[in-house]
Order: sequence, then C-alpha cells, then structure tokens
Amino acid sequence: MKLHRFGRRSRHLSLAVGASLLLVLTAACGGSSEPSGNTDTDGITAPVLEGLDQAERDRVARLIAEAKNQSLTWIDSVVAPESATAMFNEFKTLYNLPDVSLTYERLTSGELSSRLQQEVMARRVNTDFFGVASPRLLAELDKAGALLDYESPQSVHYADSSKYVTQKPGRWIAPVAYSFAVVVNPAIYPKEITSWADLADPELRGNWDVPNVAANEGSLYWYVGLRSVLPLSTFEAWAANEPMTSTGSSVQEAQKVAQGQIAISITAGFRVSQTVAQTQVPLRVFHPKEGAVLSGQSYAIVNGTRNEALAKLFMDFLLSKRGQEMYTQLEGIPSFYPGVELSAEQRQYQPVLADLNLIPLDTSALTDEDLDKYRSEWTSTFNR
Repeated sequence: MKLHRFGRRSRHLSLAVGASLLLVLTAACGGSSEPSGNTDTDGITAPVLEGLDQAERDRVARLIAEAKNQSLTWIDSVVAPESATAMFNEFKTLYNLPDVSLTYERLTSGELSSRLQQEVMARRVNTDFFGVASPRLLAELDKAGALLDYESPQSVHYADSSKYVTQKPGRWIAPVAYSFAVVVNPAIYPKEITSWADLADPELRGNWDVPNVAANEGSLYWYVGLRSVLPLSTFEAWAANEPMTSTGSSVQEAQKVAQGQIAISITAGFRVSQTVAQTQVPLRVFHPKEGAVLSGQSYAIVNGTRNEALAKLFMDFLLSKRGQEMYTQLEGIPSFYPGVELSAEQRQYQPVLADLNLIPLDTSALTDEDLDKYRSEWTSTFNR
C-alpha cells in the first residue's frame, strides 16, 4: 500500500489508496456492519427517547437495541481521559445502556493519524470513533472509503461551522474548535504579548517553545495562516531568538510553562484552564492582534466497525446540546452549538470565537505542494 509521509513523524494515508483501503477495512472488520438481529424495540426505554417524534424514537430505539452488547473504542487528540469517562457515563444513562463499555486513549494528532494507518495496514481496525484536528487526514480517509456514511440528526446545529473550519457532515463534523495562543508564566515573563512580533524580545532568548511545524499538520496550518498576514522576517526574528521545539502536546506544553521550565509556549489556549485549576499557577494567555487560525476538532466513525450502532448513538450524544455542554465545561473549548457558552473563567484563556480576529484559511484548497513549500520554508528558517 502506498503511503504519504507527513513531515518526520506522523503519516497520513495516501489519496492513491482509494478503493483498496476500503477493501482492507472490509476484510479487517468482517464487512460492513449489519444489524445484530436484536432489533426488537419492545421494552426499550431511555430518557433520550422522551420528546422525540415517532420516527426518530423508533430509529433511536432500534439502535439502542443493537448496541446493548457493544463496546466503543474512542481515540482523540483533545479530550482528557477523565472527561471522556464522564461524558460516556452520561451517555450510558441517557441511552439506558448500563452494560456498554469504553476503551479510550488521548493521543497527539500525529500519533492518532499513525494509529489509524497502522491498524489499516495490519488489517486489524480496532478504532470505532475518533476526534482529530486534521483536515487532510479526514479528506484522505473519506476518499479511501474509510469513514462511515452517517449524518447524525444533531448535525443540523452545526450549519455555521463550515464558515470557520473544513468539514463534511455525514462523514466528519467539527462541533468544537480552538486556536493556538501565547501561553505565558507571568512570574518569569511579566510583559504582555500584543503582537506575534513581540516573541522576538531578547529577554525570551532560548526560553520559549514554538510548534513543531515540520512534523505536525495542525502546526503547519497555523503557520500557513500566519504567513498570510505576517512577513517571513517575523519568523526569522523568532528563529534568531533561539526557541525550542514544542512537544506537540498542549497538556505537556501548558505544564512546562506552569512549572517554569520555559517562560512561554505557543499552544492551544483552552488547555490552560485545566492547568491553572490543577497547579494553581496563574498563567496568562494572549491572542495577538494580527489574528488566530482556527482548528476544528472533527469527529468521525470508522467504516466497517462492529460497534456501528453504539458509535452512531455516541455521535448523536456528542453533537447534542448536553454533549456539548459537557465538552465545553470539562475541556474549556468553544462549541459551535448555538447557546452553549464558555464560563467567564474559561474565557480568560480561550475567548469565544466571535471575539477572536480569525484568519481565514481554506485547508481544502491547499495542495501537497503548497504544504511542502511552507514546511520547507519553516525548516529552512528554524533549521529543524
């Protein structure tokens, strides 16, 4: 199977695999999932069924009947394990599925992409449901037939999301989004950051982290967006200020700043609310005036999963108002669901999307050649 290497670490599936990947997925999972035969909805009761019209009630009840003996394997590049457990427990209660189980793992986006590729290559696809901010991976998986065709009824609440992020309802959808920001430990660096150019301050020399643009897709898109509003000289001045390279994990980066290992990291601003709560270190987050590039955290179901009914129901829950209220409350990340808002405390670190100066970036219009050009430019500038 032909592979496309992304940078030095993560890999994505090649657009060329097409139908052959779908055959691999079918063989790995025993073909497209069929109803288990347990579709008798007599006696099916669940809080989520209350208030549904008859057709939707029948659909959900059939899925609940099928899902009773299933389990969900979920991998994600954002949600903390504790949050995933809390959300899944709420889901089990709402859908009256006390015996279903969850296997969950949080990975970096590069690790997640590699995991999916390795499972497909080994013809042992174990993942049912995943979330990642990787438009190209999702597009390639979709082209290869690796994403289940399922448009949740809850998708109607995200019609405006496409103004900000790349998505394809029915294959993948981004209910939440975040931006890279400048995370600062004010005990080490008390100055405010108003412009991306401020990171060239000599006082920061060797004491800050930049994203790993050469090896991480989300970081690369961030750089492409910034280059549309900033000259190359800004980044040359950064390079002269000797930054280190980020770990690629927003959790680890926020912890490094809180522990004083570095003064500043450019990473996901929403993560800081969790870090401050855990460490009691008063970090600050700045969103420079030139703008922010938005990353949509997208969710999809793997085609061929043996746990299709459970995965569909969990997608419905995640996209529902209750699912988004929990997601936002637990993770501090803004949701596109109308009326679901961040708390005042969370907005200290991640402003609501309407308050950000967003840099438009159509990721679907970027070719491999475009991305290679920007990646090479970064590598040449930072010598990494």
